[in-house]
Amino acid sequence: MMKKSKSLQRLLGVAKPEFRTLSWGLFFLVISSGSALVYPQVIRWMVDNVLQAKRLDWLWWSVGVLFVVFILQGITSSFRYYLFTLSGERIVLKLRQRLFSNLMSQEVSFFDFHRTGELMSRLASDATTLQNTVSVNISQGLRNLGQVIGGLGFMFYTSWRLTAIMFLLIPPVALFAAIFGKKIRAHSKNLQEAVANSSIVAEETLSGIKTVKSFVRESFEVSRYTTSLDQALLFVKARISAITVFMIVAMSVGFTAVCVVLAYGGYQVIQGALSVGDLTQFLLYLMLVAIGVGSLGSLWGDFAAGLGASERIFEILEKPSMERTSGIRPQTVSGKIEFSNVSFSYPTRKDIAVVKNLSFTINPGETVAFVGSSGAGKSTVASLIPGYYPIDAGTIKIDGVDMAALDVSWLRAQIGIVSQEPILISSTVEENIKYGRENATSEEIKTAARSANALEFIQRFPDGMQTKVGEKGLQLSGGQKQRVAIARALLKDPKILILDEATSSLDTESEALVQDALMRLMQGRTSLVIAHRLSTIVDADRIFVLDNGEVVQHGTHDELSRNRDGIYYKLLQKQFSGDSE
Repeated sequence: MMKKSKSLQRLLGVAKPEFRTLSWGLFFLVISSGSALVYPQVIRWMVDNVLQAKRLDWLWWSVGVLFVVFILQGITSSFRYYLFTLSGERIVLKLRQRLFSNLMSQEVSFFDFHRTGELMSRLASDATTLQNTVSVNISQGLRNLGQVIGGLGFMFYTSWRLTAIMFLLIPPVALFAAIFGKKIRAHSKNLQEAVANSSIVAEETLSGIKTVKSFVRESFEVSRYTTSLDQALLFVKARISAITVFMIVAMSVGFTAVCVVLAYGGYQVIQGALSVGDLTQFLLYLMLVAIGVGSLGSLWGDFAAGLGASERIFEILEKPSMERTSGIRPQTVSGKIEFSNVSFSYPTRKDIAVVKNLSFTINPGETVAFVGSSGAGKSTVASLIPGYYPIDAGTIKIDGVDMAALDVSWLRAQIGIVSQEPILISSTVEENIKYGRENATSEEIKTAARSANALEFIQRFPDGMQTKVGEKGLQLSGGQKQRVAIARALLKDPKILILDEATSSLDTESEALVQDALMRLMQGRTSLVIAHRLSTIVDADRIFVLDNGEVVQHGTHDELSRNRDGIYYKLLQKQFSGDSE
């Protein structure tokens, strides 16, 4: 119950900015609900004073009044629907914005624990479910609730004896609704999680479609997706079954009530205790109450689903970020990096130490390379410098200041990264280069592209800088994507540069162009190079050889290549023999 109450409080807090619009919606709701409660009174008067008295002159007047009541109800119901729906849409839009904003503020390790498809499901399907709850469903729920309460009031006024009989049937239905509401809510939350899992499968498959095609695993992926949908269907069936049982009981009670009213009400009319108009009015109010209760039962299932979706949304929305967004922001940067006895394990694999007691210093403007076999910890070192992960022990300093004391946003603004597989946004070439600095001019973008050896191929495109690169840059070749990424880094103009195997996946011609662009990019910057091809780092000021998360050798290329017992020499021989073959 407390959890349900907290979910309601959260939704009310989100709806607070829409108070004015919702107040007007509530105003029209009262009028439309009131209009619905007036027409049985008109019908009663017509039956007793017009039809039984056969007053033709009063017939047209009473029908006219009834027509005005119906028109008023139609107009106010439309305004009520418009205002509540508009508020609901705006509430969910802001909720989506807040959710996405909070996702953007989370630390990198958060995304190691949560898959992309799961987060997309919370942004899309969960938010849509909640959208129906806070817009149309609330509007209809309030209308039906007013209809039920008002109808019961008029029923009591018309005949308290008949109403007392009706009230005997309400407590069992209310208890039944509470029990099944809890079940429906649980099934709805499980359903949202199952739908999220199916979204994860779809997202993984579609993002890796080339791999799927290359291994001819289309049928396997279809089967995997179908299995996840079947799991969701089980929860759908459970939820529908619970709602169906509730509706059967509610409708059975409702029909029983109608039969009881007709029997006892007819008896009172025959005895002269009630008029025909009174019984007709009572039956009309009973229909309004029955319809209202039936609709509330249906809406209760949707509302329970909305509460389940809101729990999944607020679970992320209320998660505080572990990143340090306030801290020291030095006025100048020289680019000195110091690792002192740094140890680190990834949050998802805390039992495996990836970096162990690592110490080194990179001086301002120096180019330092890290080499080693796969899994030695090279890319991990590159991930620690921008503060993507908190270290387990030791210190990392930038220009003598402990990284833990720095504003992480300021820190990352000083670092440029060019990775093996750069990710481009699905926009134009110009927008992708401009991603490095939002306020850059067209001339500055052009200069960066020229320095990155990208301007020539960009100008060959029919649309030039306005060429669409496609999703993740798929419309460009590997070399073209790398040069756009280098232009982006040039425009950012960072003091510290990290090159994470930036040329390892390129052909010889593209590698030469990219390497030339990288040499321009590295000038005057502290550069950390993660290398696969050792031929690209022979001119580095120093080379650190990593093995199992530790520095086992360091020196220049000439110094390391002379040590025939060292790992660097073995890597060199292996690579050169592979090249000669």
